[in-house]
Amino acid sequence: MSVERSLTISNDSSNLSTVRQVVGEVLAQSTFPQDVSNKIIVAVDEGLANVVEHAYQGGKGDITILLNLDSVDFKVSIRDNGVRFEPGEKLADTVDIHRHISLGLKGGLGLFLMRRIMDDVYYNHDGSDFVNELVMVKKVPAAE
Repeated sequence: MSVERSLTISNDSSNLSTVRQVVGEVLAQSTFPQDVSNKIIVAVDEGLANVVEHAYQGGKGDITILLNLDSVDFKVSIRDNGVRFEPGEKLADTVDIHRHISLGLKGGLGLFLMRRIMDDVYYNHDGSDFVNELVMVKKVPAAE
């Protein structure tokens, strides 16, 4: 089994629901339990929302989402040609949630959620093509 989908959207938050729907359609063909599929959709939505908000710094631009589901894993690639993202410590596995809440911080948990939900999250930047890529991978459970 192999399912591949690709879509390109403008960096407008109104497009997030379309992407959530497409991700859900692809995941419906997998062996992921529904609760896990729902979590994956949240992770993809968080990653995409970050790109929509930050990649083009208020300007307009396109974002390409590549989805690949096979018997081994579900891989999501979110690509843009905007400002290069420097993840640094932002890709940390832990966040002090209580501190975050006590300080009243808004946002900043997207990468943490992605790392908690997905098996692998990483960032690539191709300097020659000015392409930023956020990749998220979730291992597919064995069929029963």
